[in-house]
Amino acid sequence: MHFNKRTNLYLAGGIIIFAAFACVFTVGFAQESQSEKAGGNSKCYVCHATMKAEELTVSHLTLDVTCDVCHGLSTEHMHDEMLMTKPDLLFGRSEVRAMCSNPSCHKPGGERSVYGLADHDEKVVEEFIKSWRGRIRPNGRAVTHDSVCTDCHGTHNITEAAEQQNGNEQPVEWAALFNGSDITGWKSSGDVSWTVKRSRIVAAPGATGKSGVLWTKDEYEDYLLAVTFQATWPIHAGIWLRGTGKEQGVEKGVRIEIFDSSEPMAFTGSVMVQGKGLALANLRDDLLDKEGWNTLSAKVQGDKIQVWLNGKEIGVVRTSGPAKGKIGIYIEGQPKSKSTELQVREVQIQRLKKQE
Repeated sequence: MHFNKRTNLYLAGGIIIFAAFACVFTVGFAQESQSEKAGGNSKCYVCHATMKAEELTVSHLTLDVTCDVCHGLSTEHMHDEMLMTKPDLLFGRSEVRAMCSNPSCHKPGGERSVYGLADHDEKVVEEFIKSWRGRIRPNGRAVTHDSVCTDCHGTHNITEAAEQQNGNEQPVEWAALFNGSDITGWKSSGDVSWTVKRSRIVAAPGATGKSGVLWTKDEYEDYLLAVTFQATWPIHAGIWLRGTGKEQGVEKGVRIEIFDSSEPMAFTGSVMVQGKGLALANLRDDLLDKEGWNTLSAKVQGDKIQVWLNGKEIGVVRTSGPAKGKIGIYIEGQPKSKSTELQVREVQIQRLKKQE
C-alpha cells in the first residue's frame, strides 16, 4: 500500500493525539484510584449516601477502618444493579458484640471474650447506662443491662425506606410500640399471662395450655417492623402482621413463626398464612441463637411480605390477606413443657408510604 508524505503526517499526528488522550485518561484514572483509596468508602456512598454522616462510619473512618474491613470487599454486591446480592459479611444482633471484640479492634480485657461495660473506664458510661436503661435511644433502640454496641452507638442500619424523601419532607422515624414499662397501647386475648419484667414483655401460656395474642390497639398498613425476642424451648410463638385481632372466631392475617417444625420442616422466620399454611419456609436452623436475643424484621408493603432473622434475609412472599391490621405477639402452650416463655424487649415500627 502506498502512502504519500501528507498521509504520513496525518497518521503521525493522529498517533500523537491518541497518545495524549491515553496519557490524560491514565493520569485521571490514577487520580480517581487515589481518591478512592484516600476516601475509603466512596464506592459504598454511591448507594448508601446516608452513611457519610452516620456515627459508626465516621468514627471508624478516622481510624482508616473502612466498610470493607467489616463487610468484606463485596465486589459482587457493588456490581449488582438489581440489588439482589448481599455484602460478603453481615452481622445479626447476636453477632455484633463478638464482631466488635475482634482483637484488632475492641479487644476485651482480662479473660472476657467480648468487649463490654467492664472495659469502659469512665464513670460517665455507668451513669449513662443508668439514665437510659429501659428507655428508647434516638436511634430507635432500647438500652438494657445486656445491650449490644449498636444500641448506644450509631444507627448503623441500611433501610431503604428510611432514606427515601419526598420533596422537603423528612424521612419517617422508627417508633417504639413497647414503652418498656407496661403494655399501654396493647390489648390481650386468650389464656396467656402477659407481664412486664425488667423492661421486657413476658408471655407464659396459662394452665390450660391454650394460645393467646397481645394485640396493638392501632392498625397499620405498610411498614417496617423489628421485634427483638428471647425464648425458652420448645416453643411455638410468632408475630402477627395485619391481624384482625378477633377475640372470637377465625383469625385472619399473616404470622411470622417462632418455632421448630418437623412436618413440614421449617424454622423460625417462616411465614404462615391463616387457613393456607406455610407460604414461606425457612430451612436454615443456624440463624437463630436459642440461648440469646434475636431480631425478626419484616417489610410489609402492599401484598408483599419480606422477612429477615438476625439480619439474614429469609425470603419474600406475596399474600392476599388484609391490607390493614394489627400487630400481635402470639404464643401457645406446649404439652411437653410447662416452662415455655417468650420475652420481647423491643417492638419497633416505621410506617411506609402506600405504594401507587
